[in-house]
Amino acid sequence: MTYYDVLEPERCGGRDFDFLLARGWYPMRQTIFTTSHLFGLEDQPARRVHWLRYPVEKIAEKASHRRILRKNEQFETVLFDPFVHSEELDQLYSVYYDSIEFDGYPSVSRATYDREEGNIYDTKAWVVRDEGRAVACGIFHVGQLSLASILHFFDPEYGRYSPGKYLILKTLEYARARGMNWYYPGYIIEGDHKMDYKLFLGRDTVQYYDPRPHPLNGSWRSRPGN
Repeated sequence: MTYYDVLEPERCGGRDFDFLLARGWYPMRQTIFTTSHLFGLEDQPARRVHWLRYPVEKIAEKASHRRILRKNEQFETVLFDPFVHSEELDQLYSVYYDSIEFDGYPSVSRATYDREEGNIYDTKAWVVRDEGRAVACGIFHVGQLSLASILHFFDPEYGRYSPGKYLILKTLEYARARGMNWYYPGYIIEGDHKMDYKLFLGRDTVQYYDPRPHPLNGSWRSRPGN
């Protein structure tokens, strides 16, 4: 089964956001989309993706989680509510973008919304500071009972602190504090392990979206389907 679709709602928050996430859709800039595969260049085969979610109350704290939190205790972590664009974050993203070896958005605006546009989502961000300087940022959208990570970026010099995983743990902290049910980190790619860090919260609790019998009416399972 191969599929791809995009919606352009005027607003996507609260229950609507929860509803679409639960059916295998995911935010993309100021749209929300669903797909079964990544479609690359003509000479590259399409790659199967598997959408993930976690039931927040079932995520157990692991020793690896505690180590990451301890490593980052020395930094100041501030919630931007709501998220707004800034030159500081643009500069941080530029440094991050120059360091990555995979496809990524060319700017924070391209990943979220252009400055002159409105935002259809309820968007927050964690910003990590070292002596006042922003060194990592994690942007996420919020529904009524669900939230989804959108973009994580950081100064590559701070890679030893596992900033991507730390930002996931902080986003999970936000969900728990507000009694939310579901955390959506995006997808993993079949046969490509670069996205597998999203499984570190717990392979025993993560759920995979199975689009059968129909992409709009699938179900969540404990292991990926075909």
